[in-house]
Amino acid sequence: MIRIFNFKTLDIWPQKWLMVWLCLSLLLSATYVRAQNSNAAQIQEKTPWVSLTAGEQQVLAPYQSDWAALDAKTQAQLRRGAARWQQLSPEQRQKKAIQLARWQAMSPDQRAEMRSRIAAFRALPPEQRQRMKQAFKRFSRLSADERTRLLQRFQAMSMAERKAFLLALEAQSKSERGRQVLNRIPKAERRATIEMMRSLTPDQRRLLNKHLRSLAPSAREELRKRLLRLTPTERATFLQSMR
Repeated sequence: MIRIFNFKTLDIWPQKWLMVWLCLSLLLSATYVRAQNSNAAQIQEKTPWVSLTAGEQQVLAPYQSDWAALDAKTQAQLRRGAARWQQLSPEQRQKKAIQLARWQAMSPDQRAEMRSRIAAFRALPPEQRQRMKQAFKRFSRLSADERTRLLQRFQAMSMAERKAFLLALEAQSKSERGRQVLNRIPKAERRATIEMMRSLTPDQRRLLNKHLRSLAPSAREELRKRLLRLTPTERATFLQSMR
């Protein structure tokens, strides 16, 4: 089957955490995958080349001579890829083209390994996926020399050392996020807020964090103040209602 615009990337290095999010972002997006799965059963007829939009024909020009021979599912996949391509900026298109070329240069074994890593990433809990995304963002902000040194250091570690290293990075990340959040709270309310958070059970913290992610910053602050005004019993009831 012909494949285009899947935007899969090269297996640049063997570590399984810092670059996972990069790999994922270069694969089919979750939206694309859902659309592919839900629409596949609905596709019954092929789309004639003349029925494509001018933009689709421009992007899919390399497939014009073979278009009529493609099955309906492949045509639909190519059209979705063309739609995604047209939404990209010129800079994004250049980047994706380079990444696609790298993917096409990979061996079958490298591609299979990359697919398995993506599947493993998608199987992780949402909170862990979010932490990995944040870790990659921090990694990408490092200079080229710093990234190289970090990768070399990681490659030289044993599996036990790597596990300890990742745990330390995660702890550092949590500490940094905690300081950032604390600095945004008025000084007069910081101690009470800390004591309130310490009094919550793990399940209550999970419910609260999940709800906070859906709120705007101003709404989060309003919720914090509201929780401070509640008694422990009222607070527990309120958090339970977030399920």
